[in-house]
Amino acid sequence: MPRADPFSEIPGVLRDEPLAKHSQFGVGGPADWFVKARSLEALQQLLGRSYAAGVPVTMLGAGSNALILDAGVRGLVVRLDDRRLSVHDDTVELGGGAMLPRAALDCARRGIAGLEFGIGVPGTCGASVFGNAGAFGTEIKDVLIDCVSLSPAGEAATRSAAECHFSYRESIFKHALRGHVVVQARFRVSGGDPATVRRRTDAIQAQRKATQPYGVRSLGSVFKNPPGDRAGRLIEAAGLKGIRHGGAQIAEKHANFILNLERATAADVLALVQLAQQSVFSRFGVKLEREIILLGEPTSTPVGAAS
Repeated sequence: MPRADPFSEIPGVLRDEPLAKHSQFGVGGPADWFVKARSLEALQQLLGRSYAAGVPVTMLGAGSNALILDAGVRGLVVRLDDRRLSVHDDTVELGGGAMLPRAALDCARRGIAGLEFGIGVPGTCGASVFGNAGAFGTEIKDVLIDCVSLSPAGEAATRSAAECHFSYRESIFKHALRGHVVVQARFRVSGGDPATVRRRTDAIQAQRKATQPYGVRSLGSVFKNPPGDRAGRLIEAAGLKGIRHGGAQIAEKHANFILNLERATAADVLALVQLAQQSVFSRFGVKLEREIILLGEPTSTPVGAAS
């Protein structure tokens, strides 16, 4: 007999849902099950049920720094849709599904300083804590007070910034607490003049538009910057700016970005990732480490890229 569907009684759960339409990058195969959890309680119920049934759970943020592979993701994929923003004296509390650019703008309008860098981080609060996201000189570790996470079984725990063991694009949630979900975070902020704070967000936005692809589907920074250098500079120096594979392209404006120009597949993107790694190592002896994370299963192994 086929196994009973553990989510048949939960409203909003979709079967065989294409994940490309739930990702800013627009790439990815289907999930066995997909659902949006609009509250902490709803997510706890989903995690508890999945844990009891032995169904793996994958959390999906905005999909701006995660490549969903072409064969899709087995098990349950959950988008946390809790976008709360609340202010308490010198702290801002965000739900795990809150988008950092929106939070930065909301704070700027209220004259709240401290999260301006978030205008350059096109991801959710939960995903940004997970990867210690940053932009233009500030990282999550610089402003986080504490966060709430759920275990794979749905049990909640609060951890201070120190307990998150942050380093460059790393946190405890990528290692010892892999599988735990950041559902809420508190950030240190201060009062300010709304016009002054907004000028800072505008300046960061202008810098981002001037130096990075904007208004196109991209994966954000594909590689971490190696010590003392920049991944984009190395890829450009290897002569790879503008090179294409299928519908994907290494951006001409900033070589550490890969664009979805025309119905790109994950295999197209991985071919360019592999080409960049091989070319940079061959020419400069530097091993580029991916900053993007891979979700799901590939359909095949990528082969060499074509111009």
